[in-house]
Amino acid sequence: MKKRIISLAIACLLLFSCAAVFASPSGNGLPFELTAPAYVTAVWAEGNDSPTTTELTYCLSNEMTTFFKNMENANYDGTIDAFMQNIGCDDIWMNVQIDWALDDVSDPVSGWHYNQYWDGTPEFGLGRDSEGNPRYSEWDIVDGSLNNATETVQDIWITRGVPNDDRWYGVPETHTPGVRDQLRPDQYTYSEEDDGTLYIDYSKHTMYFRARFAVTVRRDGEPDKYYFSDWSSVTSVGKDAEKFTPLTKADLEAPVITGLHMTDKEFNDNPIVAFTLAVPDKLAENASKVEANGGSITIEVWARVKGDAEFTELQGDWIIKAGEMESALFNLANEARPNVPKDAEVELRCRYRYDHPGYIDECIYSDWSKTISFGTDDINYHTDPGADATQAPDDPAAPGKKVCPICHFCPQPLGLCIFIWLIIIIVIVVVILILVKKKKNGK
Repeated sequence: MKKRIISLAIACLLLFSCAAVFASPSGNGLPFELTAPAYVTAVWAEGNDSPTTTELTYCLSNEMTTFFKNMENANYDGTIDAFMQNIGCDDIWMNVQIDWALDDVSDPVSGWHYNQYWDGTPEFGLGRDSEGNPRYSEWDIVDGSLNNATETVQDIWITRGVPNDDRWYGVPETHTPGVRDQLRPDQYTYSEEDDGTLYIDYSKHTMYFRARFAVTVRRDGEPDKYYFSDWSSVTSVGKDAEKFTPLTKADLEAPVITGLHMTDKEFNDNPIVAFTLAVPDKLAENASKVEANGGSITIEVWARVKGDAEFTELQGDWIIKAGEMESALFNLANEARPNVPKDAEVELRCRYRYDHPGYIDECIYSDWSKTISFGTDDINYHTDPGADATQAPDDPAAPGKKVCPICHFCPQPLGLCIFIWLIIIIVIVVVILILVKKKKNGK
């Protein structure tokens, strides 16, 4: 009986350790929490591109960008099969769906246009019916692509010009709506000359937008499975839209950086370092609004060998994203010092740069982050800086992926290698056996 109890205890502990590896943090089968697009911002292009074109920006959560960065690194370092096995699928990707309404979101014609077909079918994907017919218009975004899911701020052009073909008139035979079917006649004017031009007077009308994420999970031998976030908050352009005010230096807090370390990547035969950037909610919100209004918030990375008087700007990641950023160190070598010994201490700091069309020939900088330091590998001087410093070598180590330093494949449940957990379990079992034996001998 005691042996059965001990065996059951071992089995339970092993199951617990495996569950720690494959558990979904979202609780719905995804390896990240599927939150709605954050800080959705829309800005009318004021006639550029087409009379109705609008730029929409939105933000991914830190957890999402970190996951897709780890996935990207797994592709780089050739461990993608183990990575996908750990999360329990063969492929996973994320799209954005964008809904729109003019003047009244509840109007049966020009209100929200989401319908059941946006949720997809296993045979034909998002937006199509069981016969494969598209049940969305040119302005209904049912499977919008992300620019790069490792980046916090995303942008997309929407409600662009509609030529006088099926995109405007629709296809009644397949129940495919045209944009004309989703507007009331008093809301627009349309010229059929020169392929057709649609006009909406945004001094009299308000266009509303909302967005949600659609995640597709693929497993061999099974239909694709779709997961959807909640809808975002509503943003708008036109008569009743909120007006944007450019930021000031007071709106930019200094970057928070941690975890500076050397990677196994190189650029121009010199090492690349990585550090972790925190992206607080306020920064993500500001970055989304700024980009939608034609500006940008980027990050500058500067470093020096300890003892040097001046910092030097490094090449590498400059777009804001939560998780690991990479920078090449070749700029620290120069003609006067063609080699930096690997035991030299290097100091690194960052600041945000804010550019806005309203600030002619100038930009605004945040305060500097704290200065963090590390010991470098050899850094050699080259006169030709060559290609982009973020270019990955043939087989980089991809430090952004949380690879276990012991087994190199497990996701370190609760911060420890799975084999360490197994050792702990074995030790617990041995202790239980000893206690049972002592109790038996005591009798």
